[in-house]
Amino acid sequence: MLISAAIDQVCHLAIPATVLTGTVELVIVGIAALATSVLSAVAGLGGGVVLLVVLAQFHPTAVAIPIQGSMQLLANGSRAAFLRGDIAWSVVWRSAFLLFPASLVGVAVATWIPEDAGRVVLGAFSLVFAWKPKILKWRGDRLPENTMIGVGALSGFLNSTIGVSGPVTSPMFRAVTASHIAFVASSAASQTFAHLAKISAFSVDGWRPQEFLDLIAVGIVGVLIGSRIGTRLVGRLPESTLGTVFRVTLTALAVRLLLTAVT
Repeated sequence: MLISAAIDQVCHLAIPATVLTGTVELVIVGIAALATSVLSAVAGLGGGVVLLVVLAQFHPTAVAIPIQGSMQLLANGSRAAFLRGDIAWSVVWRSAFLLFPASLVGVAVATWIPEDAGRVVLGAFSLVFAWKPKILKWRGDRLPENTMIGVGALSGFLNSTIGVSGPVTSPMFRAVTASHIAFVASSAASQTFAHLAKISAFSVDGWRPQEFLDLIAVGIVGVLIGSRIGTRLVGRLPESTLGTVFRVTLTALAVRLLLTAVT
């Protein structure tokens, strides 16, 4: 309750434009980018989802999604570059085939639904991801590579409507790659292309990244510093504790987002 109340107080400061200064927003988003990047690096808990929900406290989801994508682009791109020798390119190219047209469809949906409805969808998805992640996961065995064309289309659509696709598509990438490192490398490469497609699709629709350059820059710095810190903490922090922090934080943010939508 104390954590939830603290986050609620931050969000009350964050949401009204008349109260929140640009500097305060930059500080909060920078800290969130750093913290979620540490979380992802240490435990692979989907810090990008938390970062998106933080951004959605400040902006409509149709604006928060491409901002988050711009920040995550460098995080995934750098990971893919470091592991480029392990990327299963036949998988990545297939998953990229329909990314852009699927992203355009997703943007059309994201910008068509009312702003509060977008918050409700993101908040509900976040609660499911925090407490019932198995619902989102495919449970099959090994997949044929050509299946990844459809998986890529799904990734493009989800990335542009709810802002994230990894929780749904990652198990499919795992099923089609030969080793864990190939899975990590290929997923990072695919997400890099997915974020590029998402940003391009929102730009076609009228989103202008130059209006958010300071926010994107701060987020990128936070993500990179967090990744560096997180890699040094791997194995030093109990995953059960991290999991609890992740669920409580994401739940508090998601509930605040839902309350904002219905009040």
